[in-house]
Amino acid sequence: MFAGTWTLIKLILRRDRVKLPVWIVILVGFTLLMAPLLKETYGDAETLTTMHQAFGANAAGLFMTGPMDGPNFASLFTLETVLWVGIAVALMNIFLVIRHTRQNEELGAQELILSGRASHSSSLVAVMIVAFVVNSLMAVGLGAGLAMDPVFAPSGAWLYGLSMGLFGFVFAAMAAVAAQLTQSARAASGIMASVVGAAFLLRGVGDFLGQMDTSGILQPHWISSLSPFGWMQAARSLTLENWEALIIPVVFSVAMIGLAFWLLSRRDVGAGILPSRKGRARASSFLRSPFGLSWKLQKNIFAGWLLGTLLLAVTIGVLVPEMISVYDSSESMQQFIAAMGGTTGEIVEVFLSVMLSFVALMAMAFAIQALSRTRSEETSGHLENLLATKLSRTKWYICHFAVAMLGALVILVLSGLVLALCVNGASDLNVHMGEYILAALSYWPLVLAFGGAYTLLFGVLPSTARIIVWVYYGYVASMSWIGPLLGLDQRILEASAMSHIAVAPANDIEWWPLLVMVVVGVAGAIIGVLALSRRNLSTK
Repeated sequence: MFAGTWTLIKLILRRDRVKLPVWIVILVGFTLLMAPLLKETYGDAETLTTMHQAFGANAAGLFMTGPMDGPNFASLFTLETVLWVGIAVALMNIFLVIRHTRQNEELGAQELILSGRASHSSSLVAVMIVAFVVNSLMAVGLGAGLAMDPVFAPSGAWLYGLSMGLFGFVFAAMAAVAAQLTQSARAASGIMASVVGAAFLLRGVGDFLGQMDTSGILQPHWISSLSPFGWMQAARSLTLENWEALIIPVVFSVAMIGLAFWLLSRRDVGAGILPSRKGRARASSFLRSPFGLSWKLQKNIFAGWLLGTLLLAVTIGVLVPEMISVYDSSESMQQFIAAMGGTTGEIVEVFLSVMLSFVALMAMAFAIQALSRTRSEETSGHLENLLATKLSRTKWYICHFAVAMLGALVILVLSGLVLALCVNGASDLNVHMGEYILAALSYWPLVLAFGGAYTLLFGVLPSTARIIVWVYYGYVASMSWIGPLLGLDQRILEASAMSHIAVAPANDIEWWPLLVMVVVGVAGAIIGVLALSRRNLSTK
């Protein structure tokens, strides 16, 4: 079982000698940097008291960030970091495990490994050991860094780091199970992306439906106990320090790892537990076309992201009545809204508009992932086989680009439509469906700009295009949520392309920025395709 494990550990560390340190440094550094930034902006007692009152009665805030346990900085820091850093930690572990298990098998590397002295399960053993070490280093970095800040209790700081490390290992264990279920790394990643989304959604609903206890602390609904995000949040690391909450992720991780090894012992190399569906002996005329082939390669990615965005839209829509009830029954929240010069209906509209911006981020993520498929086709050698036919590089890429852009368009339109339908059906509000569809569509030029940027980089710097675009996407996503809260310089906020798009329908759509993004996207796509047609193919 352990034959060749040490050699494979060294191989994993060799292959990811840049990725893993970068992940750890970014996650730990970003979290620790948030403390002084938040302290400078929201560190005074009056501001913390106001924010605690607002978040305590704000159903939208409970859904997106969880509860604020008290009018203190430790509660605010937890609110702003735990869930969003947790998403990045989950993705890091998913990518790590699937890359060194299912992707190895898909590329045929696992057969070469097994031709030596390695055992059938040694690859899984090796990657789980590496995942444990990576999460441990991250936990130590977070714990030690926060413990140096006098604002946080040392025990709470170490609980914060430990809970985050265990949270990451939970997703590594689940990714190990997903790697045994399917025959492709893409399908395994799709399963885990859905798991992350569902876990975040369950936690959000649990906090949304939670009740205040006699001491004024929000106790989440039992639904939160079904989510790893809920387990991590239940530790209340920097506030109430619930060490017993770590028992569930430990037990769950052990169970998932045991399940992964059991599934591994019952399948052949390259095969998955779930049977592959047999296709037709002969493809339809549509699938025999270049566009049809591109759609065939992208349809699972599209289906996963569409399902996730629609599920988010439905959840938000049906919870609007509960949000209105909370606003109307809370005198402090009514006073807060009145002080801001608004009404309950206006606040709900703002919340729904913000939710559409999150839908737009999901549509952008789909487009980037779909376009990244082109690089995988090139490095795997599949593109060379296609170009050996009458298919040109230009036509091949344009088909992939069209599928990505049209797919994002469909995601935006359907999400805006479903959100409006659910709000109208579940509450007494009567929102205009056309306004919400148009508001969702207003983000499509931004998706096109991202697509053009990726195409330009793919044509010029193919090996780094995906990394650069994903890093900027992370910047845009983080600035959309925490940028204004940190009180950052306006120039830093405006470096995010999304900052130039009006949050509709709460605000009127500004058309000039959208036109500029369309021009940038089209120009980038044209230049990138021309560069692609003139460069050599690269398999590295």
